[in-house]
Parts: sequence; structure tokens; C-alpha cells
Amino acid sequence: MKNQYKKLLSIVAITTFAITPASADLLRIEGAVGAWQTTPTGTISYADTNSFDLVDQSGFESTTNMYAWVYLKHPIPVVPNVRIEFADPQFSGDIKQKIEWDGNVYASGTNSLSLTQYDTVLYYNILDNTLWSTIDLGLDVKYIDGNYQLSESTGTLAKVDQDFSIIMPLAYVRGRVQIPVTDIGVEAIVRGITYSDNTVVDAEIKLDYTLDFVPIVQPGLELGYRYQQVKLNASSIGLDANLDTTFSGVYGGIMVRF
Repeated sequence: MKNQYKKLLSIVAITTFAITPASADLLRIEGAVGAWQTTPTGTISYADTNSFDLVDQSGFESTTNMYAWVYLKHPIPVVPNVRIEFADPQFSGDIKQKIEWDGNVYASGTNSLSLTQYDTVLYYNILDNTLWSTIDLGLDVKYIDGNYQLSESTGTLAKVDQDFSIIMPLAYVRGRVQIPVTDIGVEAIVRGITYSDNTVVDAEIKLDYTLDFVPIVQPGLELGYRYQQVKLNASSIGLDANLDTTFSGVYGGIMVRF
């Protein structure tokens, strides 16, 4: 009986020791939603010719767009962790200078460009809060769902309304440093790929503050800067034009951690 009692105590102790750290440090769900103040630059060129500037000719201006992300970190070593992201850069403006498209010249009117993005990131922790530092490496599968519209104010020219899309695998690197004795973190994410005249670079750096004293569900705030380069070849996306664009600006959002 005494040996059985000791064995039972050993099992309870081992189980408690195993479960508590795993739940606190290894199993985590975190997410955020916020606004991204985005400034566009770059050009669009129809059939490799007649490129026009997004600002000087298209009249695009800075806009505020929504973003969101969520990730799941688990304790199974061979299975990658998962991060899901959404961003919705959209721009529109009144034509400032003549735009040529498919032989037509649009001297006045409106145009718009949207580049809705869905990211699925599969990653592994190389460092996991080791000396307050975290490094993640993985693969980001980015799906860009785009649309370009162009219409002439008098209605005499044909309206352009073209959808396009592309799926691209991007290398993914994330680094984070938790400032000791604070609830403040500094984080940077870089991802990108270049192939067949297509280039996508998506980089950001941020500060975040988490209310760690709140039990179970911990809210927080994040503030950062995000830069994107989206260069897409017409033959790759099913659009009659090449895109060579960048979008950048400050973002901020509300976080929650389980």
C-alpha cells in the first residue's frame, strides 16, 4: 500500500509538472485587428507600354485599410505552427493626367486598385523566448485577390473592370525581443520572393504592450510600420497590365492572447 501511495504521488507530481508549463508556455493563441494607414507609389503599364503613375496620373492617395492576424502555437515539435493574416489595401482617385489603356485615352474619370491579401504561414520556433528572444522560420503562402477599374467621366469609352489573382510562396522570418522586466515587446517580420519578373516583399516592425496581469485572456496594443512591394507580371496574374507598386505606412491595433 505504501509503495502504491508513493507511485500515485509520483504520477500526480509528474503530470502536474508536465501539464502546467505546456499550457502556460507552449500552447498559445494570439491575434490582433487594426488599421493600416497606407501610402501608395509606383506604376501600372498596359501591355509593357504606356505606364502611368499611381499618384501623379491615377490620383491615388493615402488610405486607411483593415488588417488582422491570428496564430496558433502548439507543443508538437514535428508539426509546424500556424499563422493566418488578412490585409486589404485599396486605393481610388480621380484621373489627374491622361491614362492609356488598350488604345483608349482616359483624360478624365476615376480609377481604383485593390490588392486583398490572405496569408497562411507555417513556421517553426528556432528560439522560443530564449534569453527573452524568439526566432521563427517558415513558409508564407500569400494569395493576392486583385481588381483594377477605370472609367471615363463622359461614358464614351469602355469601362475597364479586371479581376486578377496569384498565389505565391514567400520565405518567412520573424524575430522578437521581450524587454526584460516589462510587458513590452519589439518584433520584426520579413517575407518575400522573386521569380519570373514577380516580386513580393512584405516587411514590418512593431512595438506591443501586453497586460500580463490579466488572467486567461490578456489584451494588448500594437503599433508599427509596414512596407510592401508588389511587382507582378501580366502573364502571371491574368491582367492586361504589369504592376510595379509599393505600399507603406503606420499601423495600430488591439491584440488579445489566450
